[in-house]
Amino acid sequence: MVHIFYYKSRKQMPVDLFDSYMNQLPVSSQKKILLYKHWQDAERSLAGNILLKKGLEILGIKDYPLSAMKYTKFDKPYFDGNIHFNISHSGLYTICAISETHKVGIDVEQVNEIPLTDFNDFFYQEEWQNVLTANDRLKAFYTLWTKKEAFLKVIGSGLNVPLNQVVIKDDTIHWENADWLLQEINLEPAHICYLCTNPPLPAFSVKEMLL
Repeated sequence: MVHIFYYKSRKQMPVDLFDSYMNQLPVSSQKKILLYKHWQDAERSLAGNILLKKGLEILGIKDYPLSAMKYTKFDKPYFDGNIHFNISHSGLYTICAISETHKVGIDVEQVNEIPLTDFNDFFYQEEWQNVLTANDRLKAFYTLWTKKEAFLKVIGSGLNVPLNQVVIKDDTIHWENADWLLQEINLEPAHICYLCTNPPLPAFSVKEMLL
């Protein structure tokens, strides 16, 4: 089972509420949040930490304080033990996936107008042609990008693995003798979100949290 919690930012968080949540985080996390120049980015980063903290509390998962969080060489956060989580944010949404049974990678992307030709090197020829010939090219692009990002996040490599080396077939990615499975998380048309996990395909729940 994968539990997915999300926060939708409708307006800037009041300063006193922002400060109250900040005080619940380890100093190291606070310092990272304060490095952001724009309040939107700082608020999304804060929301990701709070979604993880509250999500663990809701699920009754103890002994995993945020201060125990560690980071891989590619800066992916993790806990020692059997708790897997991943956080993503874009546009109005911050989203956090938590599981005791599966490794998880999740990515959300806001669909914005972009010059698609700037990204053709990120995909192999066949899939790029599928993007260019789609009825909705932007949606096709963001769907493909989000799937690949979710996969890169679950294996913890970030963009250190070229996207054009990641091949998706029937929402399955075969990588280094292992399969990874993709599932769409429906939020709203302006945002694309995908979850990537190891087999078997897990059930998942989605819950909005009001901060």
